[in-house]
Amino acid sequence: MRRGAIAKTALYGAIAAIVLVTTPAAAACKPPEGFPNPALVATMQRGVNLPNWDHPDPAARPTTEQLRAVRGHGFTHIRLLVERPPLADGEAQQVFAQELFEQIILLLSMDYTVSVDLHAGHLAEPYLAKGPDAARAFLSDIWRRLAPVIRVFDREQVAVELLNEPPANSEVWEETARGLVSDIRQWLPDHTIIVGPAGPQRFDALAQMEPLADKNIVYAVHYYDPFLFTHQGATWGGPDDPLQYLAGLPFPAHLDDEAVQANISALENGGRSDLAGELAKQLRQPWTEGGIAKAFASMADWRQRTGQPVVVNEFGTLSFVAPRQSRLAWLASVGRQAEAACIGWTHWDFQDGFGLMDPETGLPDPGVIEALAPAKRQDY
Repeated sequence: MRRGAIAKTALYGAIAAIVLVTTPAAAACKPPEGFPNPALVATMQRGVNLPNWDHPDPAARPTTEQLRAVRGHGFTHIRLLVERPPLADGEAQQVFAQELFEQIILLLSMDYTVSVDLHAGHLAEPYLAKGPDAARAFLSDIWRRLAPVIRVFDREQVAVELLNEPPANSEVWEETARGLVSDIRQWLPDHTIIVGPAGPQRFDALAQMEPLADKNIVYAVHYYDPFLFTHQGATWGGPDDPLQYLAGLPFPAHLDDEAVQANISALENGGRSDLAGELAKQLRQPWTEGGIAKAFASMADWRQRTGQPVVVNEFGTLSFVAPRQSRLAWLASVGRQAEAACIGWTHWDFQDGFGLMDPETGLPDPGVIEALAPAKRQDY
């Protein structure tokens, strides 16, 4: 890193620290006054996503040892992904219902609370394309099958999330959500429902969203900014995905940083001048904790205006090619700002590319744990 870049990075860190010491401690956070299920929301301050709990290969599933270790580090909430929901009644539905019931029982026995997340946007997309009526009917049918399992659990322990990252525009999704909430209330009259804005559930989309009439709703956003940093090296987007050509980008970062300039040069030399230009454009505004603070301030403003709880139930950095210390710095920044804004969080993910687990030991990564949930915050 160049000497000037080092000085700038130190300055950004100092500014961020000044912002942090003036903010309230997480211990002072309370759910909005009058929210019907404050006990559940209180547990959603620290959580982790749990995909693959029902993976066809049992060896790919999270282990009881891992889950106990995470709970021991102060994580209190699990976002339980339903990625392969039953689409018809019959034996498959009965088997899934039993597996879901047993998994929730296991997590509750460890003193987690659980949000059951319908993580199946790919299935809902063609129905959302037809409009709110078709989407509501399709999604309502799934929740009709899931509700009998969830209904047996206390509302302070288990919540439901309508749909992850709804693949629709805001108008279609919000009308769908209103109808779907009404349907679910037939089967789950008292359980908290989690709803996010349309698309990737960004905080700026939440800022434009009006809350639904039902008061027992938590609003969820996903936070991955700056995206070129958190998703650098992604391999699943196909041959045209530019993210696979980024590597070693730091956080905090400035346009003059050596690693940034190395990426820009490599992109230009490789005939990817458009991506080089986009990276340079994004870094006209340096990547700092101050930018993260602004995002969380927006979420807190919306919560204050509406009186509804907000959580960030996805955030994380891909570990493939991001510098480890930069990854940890970004996670720590998000954790600090979430606590400062009294916004609960759920880390993405458990043990895959963004994982909480150390791939060498199969147990929680000490550096990630310390970044997210340090034994003692030094900023308060």
